[in-house]
Amino acid sequence: MPRHASGSNETQRLRQQRYRTRLKAVGEPEVAELDTAAAVAVARLVIDLEQGKAASGTKDLLDTLLRSAVDSLKGQGYNSRAAGRLMHRRLTWLKESYKDPNATWYARRGVQV
Repeated sequence: MPRHASGSNETQRLRQQRYRTRLKAVGEPEVAELDTAAAVAVARLVIDLEQGKAASGTKDLLDTLLRSAVDSLKGQGYNSRAAGRLMHRRLTWLKESYKDPNATWYARRGVQV
């Protein structure tokens, strides 16, 4: 959640603000938006699988992709069971928010407010 400006790190806050202004001017997304877009693509794939619209072999590809993501998290020291559960919950939220074009920024990222 964004913090309120306290004034103690004013120089850094202004530098970050200039950085974001430059990104916006050239239409370049930040990392959070790239991550969300990749996750939404996976969520769309899940929707297509549920509706029977996905290409043959897609389920195997999706399973491999998700296993690889969980293995990567496990390699970073995270609990693979917890990571798998959170991955499933995240995709479910994304899938539902993708179906709702009026979903808030928080809902699209799986944050319950």
